[in-house]
Amino acid sequence: MNESGFDRQSTLELLAFSDDLPSLPDRFVKIQQIAQDPDSSADDLAEVIRSDQATSAMILKFANSPAYNPTQTPIGELSKAIARLGSRETVHIATAISLMYGMILPTGMANIRAFWGHAFAVALVCEWIAREADPAEQHCSHERAFMTGLLHDVGRAALGMRVDFSYFERDVGHLRGESLIQAEEVFYGMNHAEAGQRLLQLWLFPDDLSEAVAQHHNPDASPFLARVCFAANTYVNEYLPDRAPFETIHDRVTEAMEASPPDFSSILNQ
Repeated sequence: MNESGFDRQSTLELLAFSDDLPSLPDRFVKIQQIAQDPDSSADDLAEVIRSDQATSAMILKFANSPAYNPTQTPIGELSKAIARLGSRETVHIATAISLMYGMILPTGMANIRAFWGHAFAVALVCEWIAREADPAEQHCSHERAFMTGLLHDVGRAALGMRVDFSYFERDVGHLRGESLIQAEEVFYGMNHAEAGQRLLQLWLFPDDLSEAVAQHHNPDASPFLARVCFAANTYVNEYLPDRAPFETIHDRVTEAMEASPPDFSSILNQ
């Protein structure tokens, strides 16, 4: 055991302690059920979103943003906002918000917004890369790519919620890339990518998604989804500013990709 008081075995034991396992937010589960139900409608989606004031307000903010409202015609009804955004985009936004407000991370709201804002940005870029590199969905579904990006750092949440409540306040919690991986392995005996895989396995997520999360820091990973997520995460870290307001993430991602599209050639060459 190192001077931090953690080692690999103790970290694994804390992550697997099922009596106190972090759970997926109810709203996340309901939104995914609606998204995967071919018989569901926009009204079903609106009903779930309407039950939460924060989600409803954010959906309206997105619908009235320049990206979705070029004519500057404001709307104030949730049903019209969903119609303007489209069901797919609404599901994406609502899913991200359900995690941001449903998983109580042991840190300030500014850090929580930054954490999930980054995840949302990576998810959007993941989906874009998957559509460009794999238009026929031979390697992965585009929705699976989005979800991989959204959950790629969930291991950091697991470490902060189950292992070390000071995770996000420590220096290690503010690192990125290989520096973060190395610091976590020294401090906890494992990194957040592996922690994320184990949490998703406990949540019974598909193997390809949990494996992609496990390898999202490896540019040479075998799984296509992992390489997509690596490219998206690298792109977001380079082109998007830290701590951008959540409601501006979509616009900022769109502007960045129009100015400098992500290079996904390495994904196709493996």
